[in-house]
Amino acid sequence: MSVSISEDLVVFIDSYKNSRRCKSSSQVVEEALRLLLEKDLENAYREADKEIDSDWDVVAGDGLGDETW
Repeated sequence: MSVSISEDLVVFIDSYKNSRRCKSSSQVVEEALRLLLEKDLENAYREADKEIDSDWDVVAGDGLGDETW
């Protein structure tokens, strides 16, 4: 894979790589992409949480206490 990025990002990647002692620029980009993926996943969970029916919380326990388990 080949990507083109702006010069200011190249400078940032090099600086980050040196300050964090990363083995390569690719390692820096992989870390950044993992963080983006994590952020997207967190947003997806947040959106899914909004879809939960709050009325379900009333009946979810169905009268069972922790001691039952």
